[in-house]
Amino acid sequence: MNKGQSDRQLLEDIGEGDRKAFEQLFNRHWESLFAVAMHRLQSEQLAKDVLQELFVELWEKHETLNIRSNVSGYLFTALKHRVINKIKEENTRAKYEKMTIRYYEINGLATEHQFSKNYLREEMEAKVRQLPDRCREVFELSRIEQLSHKEIGERLNISPKTVENHIGRALKVLRPYLKRVISVAMVFTWL
Repeated sequence: MNKGQSDRQLLEDIGEGDRKAFEQLFNRHWESLFAVAMHRLQSEQLAKDVLQELFVELWEKHETLNIRSNVSGYLFTALKHRVINKIKEENTRAKYEKMTIRYYEINGLATEHQFSKNYLREEMEAKVRQLPDRCREVFELSRIEQLSHKEIGERLNISPKTVENHIGRALKVLRPYLKRVISVAMVFTWL
């Protein structure tokens, strides 16, 4: 592989499974993509997460990639969409937390709620991490990124029925825990 290859040539090599070409493309565009993500998200960790997701998806779809525009333009457009989704996700999370804390402040339960919320969130995240990789990925895309079954299927190159099966499997595993979370939440509401 020649270091002076164009993005288009690298993309062709990536399509054939060439990891070195992928690494070269990654190194070539990482810095400028990171700068844009940082500017928009104002968080180093969120910017790194979004870029990691972008490049992981690029590699996962390397055999079926069909980028007709220039590669740089494609990457920046894909990044733009991911940044928008991440901002929506963070806004939704912040809005929910704000509403919940406000409710408990009104009812004098802010401290207990904060402790309970943190504990339950950590426990829930631990349970989700125990799911099989693909099942966890589908569940997170559905529940965190709030994508439809069709959108998840397109992103992961699986059928909507497979998406539905993964979500069903995840809920079956998580359901006993979710019942407990609801019970704890009800106790705090009645206090």
